[in-house]
Amino acid sequence: MSNLTEPILSAEEWESRDYRQLASALDDWARAKPERRAADDPTEYVAKLGVSYDGCVVAMSRAHDRVMIPPPARPVLAAFALDGQPYGFTADDVAAVRRAAELGGLDQARLTHLAGRIEALLPPG
Repeated sequence: MSNLTEPILSAEEWESRDYRQLASALDDWARAKPERRAADDPTEYVAKLGVSYDGCVVAMSRAHDRVMIPPPARPVLAAFALDGQPYGFTADDVAAVRRAAELGGLDQARLTHLAGRIEALLPPG
């Protein structure tokens, strides 16, 4: 299990609905990733994420190409974004929550960890 406990976004980033990735962090990730292809273009990686006034997720590349992801597509974006990530959810998590709900028992460690992962994805307060 991951021990991720830090919030994903700062209070300021939640308030502004704007996250900007450091160019150096993108460059470090691109150099360290296990597979590289000749067609890889470092300007295509997302450098900014935000939420527009009308609820669209805004993704902008280093080349300043902008994509608007409307609210109907956000659940799919969330599912893809969380898949395989340490702050994502697993079938074991679902089973633990269902067992607790059905049996009235608690898998205390798993539910506490699950609550921490969910909390890390939420705005402060």
